[in-house]
Amino acid sequence: MTTLKKDTKATRRQFIKTALIGTTAVVAGTTLTKTMINASASQPPVDVDKYHKPEDYLHTVCLGCNTGCPSKIRIVDGVVAKIVGNPYAPWTKSPHLDYKTSLNDALSQEGALCPKGEAGIMTVYDKFRLKKVLKRAGPRGSNKWVTMDFHKAVEEIVNGGKLFANVSGEENRAVEGLKDLWALKDSKVMGEMDKFIKDEIWKAKTPEEKKQKVAEFKEKFKDHINTLIDPEHPDFGPKNNQFLWIHGRLKAGRQDFFDRFVKGGMGSGNFHGHTTVCQGSLYFTGKAMSYQY
Repeated sequence: MTTLKKDTKATRRQFIKTALIGTTAVVAGTTLTKTMINASASQPPVDVDKYHKPEDYLHTVCLGCNTGCPSKIRIVDGVVAKIVGNPYAPWTKSPHLDYKTSLNDALSQEGALCPKGEAGIMTVYDKFRLKKVLKRAGPRGSNKWVTMDFHKAVEEIVNGGKLFANVSGEENRAVEGLKDLWALKDSKVMGEMDKFIKDEIWKAKTPEEKKQKVAEFKEKFKDHINTLIDPEHPDFGPKNNQFLWIHGRLKAGRQDFFDRFVKGGMGSGNFHGHTTVCQGSLYFTGKAMSYQY
């Protein structure tokens, strides 16, 4: 807009002229903005009222970490549009909604959720998300991969074999499968081996005595010596221990299942886990507030 100097006398004609210029600029800018918005929009605007019904929301639990915060997911035409905290939950809203509150009355209510939980939408729609099994198609570090059928992948993992025969330098390399690691299947023998190692070998006081105990072990279990990782070091255990399980988010129920599979099924003693920062902070806070240290 034109600026008038202090020593200039504004006439009526000048005022009208200036006002017309400013109005024209505003109208032109508004029209241009609307044109740009319409041109950039790939889809027509969402009808908020149409997609604001109880059936358009899914109340569930976030598994971004082991905390398991209650969440509320908005669905638009079968697609996840937004993830927030469940307003009925004390973890995500304070004070939380009374459980008697109807879903209709809770439509506009949202709870808090951490950025990781809200980013769960990317877990579903990230274009880089792996949706098929990948198998190395070149030397290690070459970043060459091929996709393969899930059932075929399970077969190769279980049975092993010359899985990389098409890779230069690995034509004759045999890969052990899970069935090869499932070497010792007699739980009674496994228990007897474990007892001998703890009571005899580990309690040996000198290198000579330990060497003698290892020789006794090899003689006692000569029918199963081929199942060991290294017969000269029985405390490494059977080849079953080469199956290593490391879990993160695992609670009762799931833990019982995997424990039975790894220890009771595969017979491996390598069953390990770790907690998460989110879970730890929640537990510590809860225990502090309840004075249950």
